[in-house]
Amino acid sequence: MDTLGYTGDVITHVVFKSGGKQYRVNGDLFVLGANAIQSPAILLRSGIVHGETGLNLHEQIGASVEVFLDGLASLNGSSISTGLNYCFYDGEFRRERAATLTSFDNRWPYGLRTEPGKWHHLLPLTLVTEELPSLENKVTVDDATGKAVIHHTGPSTYAKLGLQYALDNLDGLLEPLPVEAVHFREWRITESHVQGTLRMGKNGDGSVIDHSLLHHRKRNLVVVGTSTFPSSSASNPSLTAAALSIRAAELLFA
Repeated sequence: MDTLGYTGDVITHVVFKSGGKQYRVNGDLFVLGANAIQSPAILLRSGIVHGETGLNLHEQIGASVEVFLDGLASLNGSSISTGLNYCFYDGEFRRERAATLTSFDNRWPYGLRTEPGKWHHLLPLTLVTEELPSLENKVTVDDATGKAVIHHTGPSTYAKLGLQYALDNLDGLLEPLPVEAVHFREWRITESHVQGTLRMGKNGDGSVIDHSLLHHRKRNLVVVGTSTFPSSSASNPSLTAAALSIRAAELLFA
């Protein structure tokens, strides 16, 4: 299992296995970017625990819907997502329920329609809702194997209310289209955007890293990726994660 070695508050080396062999690499600066599950697991295995290391695991929740259109063919082009709608995204309501992003998709995850002449008269939608971090949702490591273990209690009421509101109000969003029927298909298992287990903040507030993505205690350890996010949004986090990483490099070498 991968671990970080250190003397005092300075990381000195990393130990890892590859091809059945164990390696040790020494260095002066280390960057940890193994996602929001494995990054905290590496720190926990290494005995590097500061603030809420491994806690606040969260990601968006989502639902899939298919809209059958009356005489309108919608599938065309090369991109999976042909449009994003933000009408359920912001407002005073966020005190009580989450923001939701609606993606108009250019694929057919449940197959094409079977009616003659209507096979592509459909519009798949993906509704994605922000989620709140929770101390109950976390990553730990198994004492015997050292492998990461995920503990998750399920979506929050805040997130479920936001997603349900968007589902209940799709008629207004789709009003300009010739809608024949709206079919709820499934609650999505994951959005593959796990976040928050090594969140950034001020030292002493439970956070693990600072605004420049440096570990509060191990000051030659940079943590990158969505594990650093204090909270999620309903939008894809990839560009934000990349921008934070570029910013951290610029601050480090300025």
